[in-house]
Amino acid sequence: TLPALAAPGPLPRRVAALLGPEPAARAWPSLFTTAGLAVWTAATGAALSAMFSANSALTLAFLLHAAAPL
Repeated sequence: TLPALAAPGPLPRRVAALLGPEPAARAWPSLFTTAGLAVWTAATGAALSAMFSANSALTLAFLLHAAAPL
């Protein structure tokens, strides 16, 4: 029974993927595809949202500082 367990057999897909060649590194998709347009739109929206949040936080801090100086 034990020699049967040590016999070579088919590799699971995950192990075969780890032993295979490394996939080619890909950059961001082209803007002129459907997926590329979605990715670039989402990234732009996330960046704008972060900028607007930082702007409102700074504005609130300046207003609070002006209204009640420490």
